[in-house]
Amino acid sequence: MRRSFLIRPCIVLFMTAGWLIVSRSVSAQSDPGVELVVSSGRALRVMLSDDITVHSVGQTVTGRLIEPAYAYDRIVLPVGTVVQGQITRLTGPSKLSRTRSMASGDFSPHRMIAMQFTSVVRDGKTTAIETIAKNETPHPKRAVAPDAEADGRDTGKVATAEREVKGQVSAAAASLRQQVSALFSEVKDPGRTDRVKQWAVNKLPYHPQTLHKGTVYDAELLTSLDFGKTTPHPLAPEGTLPAPDSILSARLLTTLDSGSTPRGSPLEAIVTEPVFAEDGRLIFPEGTKLTGEVTLVRQARRFHRNGQLRFLFERVEPPNQNSAPLLAAVHAIDVSADDHVALDDEGGAAVQNSKARFIEPALALLALRGSLEQGEGRGFDGGPAEARPTAISGGSGNNFARGVGSLIGFGAIGVVLGQVSRPLGIAFSAVGAARSVYRNVLGKGQEVRFQADTPIQVQLAPRGVDSR
Repeated sequence: MRRSFLIRPCIVLFMTAGWLIVSRSVSAQSDPGVELVVSSGRALRVMLSDDITVHSVGQTVTGRLIEPAYAYDRIVLPVGTVVQGQITRLTGPSKLSRTRSMASGDFSPHRMIAMQFTSVVRDGKTTAIETIAKNETPHPKRAVAPDAEADGRDTGKVATAEREVKGQVSAAAASLRQQVSALFSEVKDPGRTDRVKQWAVNKLPYHPQTLHKGTVYDAELLTSLDFGKTTPHPLAPEGTLPAPDSILSARLLTTLDSGSTPRGSPLEAIVTEPVFAEDGRLIFPEGTKLTGEVTLVRQARRFHRNGQLRFLFERVEPPNQNSAPLLAAVHAIDVSADDHVALDDEGGAAVQNSKARFIEPALALLALRGSLEQGEGRGFDGGPAEARPTAISGGSGNNFARGVGSLIGFGAIGVVLGQVSRPLGIAFSAVGAARSVYRNVLGKGQEVRFQADTPIQVQLAPRGVDSR
């Protein structure tokens, strides 16, 4: 009796313990939590915070994120996060590049700079990262396709904007876009005065190598970043697509070049910002793959005719789901203002020729004419055909014109040497005129190039357009 009295509680105890173990195991298996991991290969978009005069390897470099880093369905590194790194290698230019620079009167060190960003400061805590910096982009800007509504077509952008501002998730997304726009607005395109100053500095025989504030780099992660586990947003049913005309943020995985990428080439991109339905359910998490192809290629040609590119995305593949049809064209792309890239209303990209490119050739030709002719009033001031010789101008031609021509041909050194020797000044002016005319008028135009990791925005096709 007593032994039976002791056995029953033990059996109950063991059964209770077994039930707890089994229930915890089932709970762990059904736990809907997701790991917030920024995988290796992901590029962090970093903008330099200050000008840095390059001296040696090991110099500290500081920047901040101009785009948030997402993991699955939420931000883990917000816009403005401080990023720190250093210069890891300085490589001298090739002999050909060095010779070309010296032939233009530039004896500055045009070294190749390798950098690494090694830490991020998040919530006051420093987290180590391992990256490699690439795709240097001076004077960053966002080229945006023109609004199709201006052509009288109903694209539904107003309706899309109304949907985006509904709900807490959409409001947060709108706020984030404002932060990114504010950061980009801080780095304005160089004005006319700034361009003239930079041109004058580049004509000096020697100027220190500088990393300019506002230059943007893609810091590619070499190792993953783990931010723990959290409960995800509920998923929308498989096969759910965003509303027509919706805009998705992504980055290219494929390098595109109008000079070497053939038409029909496949391309891939990765969604970098999660996409939600109006009810808050998750449609596409970060890391969703977009696939498509290059639909038009036109190579750059002589007489400064530039290259063109157009590509479309045709399918989408969320993680752990089957791919589905999705027709989307490029709506915006991050480029350098120096490249003069513009998008058309169908997402095609081309390089626009600046009218200012004729200024230097015209100036160089006028300077050459003034250098060759004798007498006061020749060259720049359009004086009479019969100029009055003077002690200054009679034997040396137009000193001012020769100085301008020498500056274009051989930089600041050319100005000095051209005043000392008239034949040398004429030679510098002739070289400068020939080089300037060829580069800006007769030579081959510029190719359209988009490196892998270039941030883009794609816009889904309007309602009624077949995406199959």
